[in-house]
Amino acid sequence: MKIKNRNKTLFLRNYYICHTKIQIQTNMLERDYIKRLIRQFFEAIEKLKEKKAEKDLPTVKLEIHSMYRAYFLQPVSFFYEQDTEFILHYLYTTFQPEEVLQRVEMLSELFLYDASVESNPQTRKMLQKKGFLLLKHLDTHSNTFSFDRRRKMAELEQLTHE
Repeated sequence: MKIKNRNKTLFLRNYYICHTKIQIQTNMLERDYIKRLIRQFFEAIEKLKEKKAEKDLPTVKLEIHSMYRAYFLQPVSFFYEQDTEFILHYLYTTFQPEEVLQRVEMLSELFLYDASVESNPQTRKMLQKKGFLLLKHLDTHSNTFSFDRRRKMAELEQLTHE
């Protein structure tokens, strides 16, 4: 009787240890994926900024618009037409909780870069406002403080109130 209970206890302990190791490995893979995605996104933005002078504006805009679908799974029209509250709802329901704030930051950067190449003043202002609101959301929900984020928010607040 004691041997059965002991074997059962050993089995459960080993199962728990293996399950915990698998869970830790899965979490590490998810974090690595998110980090790689963020790095890839910001590298793509930097390449576009470098090539902005070399390429014609329609080509740069086309590449920016393709990034909306590639990184956020929706066409550019979705992000242009929906308000910021709905976009945040979409991000929270579509992506894993661990990556939502990073996606919010990525989308705000994409909005701001998109605004920098936009020729239509109304569309530019709309993109800047959405970028500002996403940064504001990020600032209130993130565990990290960022001087760069606060600086961008101050600049955008001035631009959107002009």
